[in-house]
Amino acid sequence: MRSNDDMNDYFCKGRETLQNLCDQIPGDALLYSLFRESAEPVKCPLKGPFIFTYNRGHGECKSPVSNIESCTEESRLLLSFQACPDVQGTESTVEELTCLATWKDGNSRYLVGLVSHHHAISNEERYRCFVYEKISSLMGGPSMLSSKDAEYKLAQSGDATCNGLDSAEVGSRIMSLRKPPIAERCDFPAWFKGPRHWHALMGNAVYNYHSNDGSVHIIKPNGYMETRALCEQINKQTPTEMMAVVHYTTGCQSGFMCMMFYRRDTFVIEIQTGKPAIRLEDACAPDHFDINKMAYITLLASNPDLAICPMEGIYSLRGAIGPPYLATRHKRNHNGKSHLGHGHHHHEGADSGNFGHKGHSSLSFRNAERMERGSWHANTRGLPVRSRRNAPKDPQEHQQQQQEALVLEKVNSSDTSVGFVATRNRRDVPGCVPNYNAQRQLWVGCTAENLIDVSPLCSVDGEEEYSCHGSWSENSTFYIIARHKGSKHGVCLTYRPTEGTAAKLVVGDACYRGTQKPPDHHLEANLSVLGKCGETGASAAQVHLANWLLLVAMAMASWLQLHS
Repeated sequence: MRSNDDMNDYFCKGRETLQNLCDQIPGDALLYSLFRESAEPVKCPLKGPFIFTYNRGHGECKSPVSNIESCTEESRLLLSFQACPDVQGTESTVEELTCLATWKDGNSRYLVGLVSHHHAISNEERYRCFVYEKISSLMGGPSMLSSKDAEYKLAQSGDATCNGLDSAEVGSRIMSLRKPPIAERCDFPAWFKGPRHWHALMGNAVYNYHSNDGSVHIIKPNGYMETRALCEQINKQTPTEMMAVVHYTTGCQSGFMCMMFYRRDTFVIEIQTGKPAIRLEDACAPDHFDINKMAYITLLASNPDLAICPMEGIYSLRGAIGPPYLATRHKRNHNGKSHLGHGHHHHEGADSGNFGHKGHSSLSFRNAERMERGSWHANTRGLPVRSRRNAPKDPQEHQQQQQEALVLEKVNSSDTSVGFVATRNRRDVPGCVPNYNAQRQLWVGCTAENLIDVSPLCSVDGEEEYSCHGSWSENSTFYIIARHKGSKHGVCLTYRPTEGTAAKLVVGDACYRGTQKPPDHHLEANLSVLGKCGETGASAAQVHLANWLLLVAMAMASWLQLHS
C-alpha cells in the first residue's frame, strides 16, 4: 500500500500546465460555436445592391438571377432567391439577414447572422455562419477591385455552427455576388436638392437629400432612417411641380410609390405620397394615388432665410394664434377639458401649464425646446411702433421717441429690483388681454418686415410672435410658413378671407385646407382688416405707448415702495 508521500508525488508529477494541455488539442479538433442570443446587431460588411447566383449542391441557379438589397438599417440585408426550373433544390423565397458579428481569419472573412424566413422556427434554424472572399483573390491575382465594384464568393453553413466553413468554396449554399449594372435613374428637382435638409412642420421627420447616390432619406426624430427613396420615373415636371415614381425601402420592405413635389417658396416645399405598389406602372394609378385626397406634408429647409411677411397690415384679432398645442398634453393638464382654441373661452386661474403663465392654458409645440426668458426691457417693442415703410419724418416726433427710450433705459438701470418687478408676467400689465375672445391687434410686417406679432403682447416668451420664411396663395387662401420666436418650431398660418374685411386665421403644424373645424393641434382666430401699418391713425400708437408708459410708472412705483 502506498504512503501519503507516494500519493502526493504521483498526483503532483502528473499535473500538466495549461500550455501543455492546450498543445495536446489536435489541429482538426471540432470547433464549438456559441451565439449570444441578445447580441446587438453590427453593420453588415457587404452593402447592397447585389445580384447573385447560388448552388445548393445540385447545380448553379443562374437564371433568373437572385438579388440582395440593403435595408434602411445598416445591420440588415434582404436576400431574394429565385427558383431555376432546370435546377433541383432551388425555390423562390425571401430571407432577411441580421448581421451579428464579423472577424477575419487568413484570407477569409467570417460573418455570423440571424436568418429570418418562413421555414425558420427555432434558433437552431435561424443562426447561420458565412465565410466570404473577394473573387479576384480566389483566382490568385491581386485584389484590385474596390469594395464598391468587388465581386464576392459567399458560403453559408447548414446549421447553427461555423463547422466546415474553411473557405468560401465549401458550404451548404454557395453564392457568387456581383454589383448590378448601374441603372439610369431620374433626379429630384434642383429646388429640392439645393437646401438638402428639410424639416417637416409636424416635427416627426427630416428629409435629407444625398448627392452621392441621389437618394432621399427620411429620418425620424430618434435619428434612425425610416425610408430611403430613389427617383425611378418622372411622369410630370414644371418649374414648380414634379410628379415622380420613387423606389422606396422601409425597413427591409421595398416597392414603388408615387410622389408629388410642390415648390411653394425658396425654402418651403410640400409633398404628397401615394400608397405602396409592387409594380412601377401601378404607383401613380388612381387607386394608388388620388391627388385630390392625399394629404400634404409641408417642409421647411434647415436654416431658412427670413422673408417679407405678405399681407402687411394691422388686423383686429379675436382668438389665439399660438403656439399650436399638443392636444393630448393640453387635455391632460386640464383634466380632460380644453380651455383654449376653437372658440372656447379662456378660464381665469387655469393651471399654469408648460409656460408658467398665470391664467394661461398649456400651450406647447411637439418636442418643444425650453424657452429662454429675458427681462422686458430687453425687448424694444415697448417703444412706439412705426411702419417700415412710414418711418417718422417729423424731427419732433423722432426726438420724442429718443426721450421715451432714455426714460425706459434710466428706469431699467436704476436698480436690480426694478428688473425683478418688470420681469413678472406681462398679463399683470394694464392693456394685456388674457381672454382670447376679447379684441386685440395682429401686426403683420409692422414691427419688422419679417415679423408677425400681437399687440398688446402679454408675455416675455414671444408666445405670439413669428418670423416669416416663405408664403404662397392658392384658391383665395394665403399660406405663410413661419417660425415661432420662442421655440423656433415651424408653423403654417392659413389666412382665408370670409366676408368684407373679415378673415379666418388658422395656425398649425400643417397647412389647413379644409372647410370643417381644424384638427386639435390647430388654433383658430377671427380677423378684421384695420389697415396698413402706420395708416390706422394715431389712436393705435397712442394706446400702445400709453400702455407701456403705464408699465414704466408701475415699475417706478413698485421700486419706490420697496425702498420706502
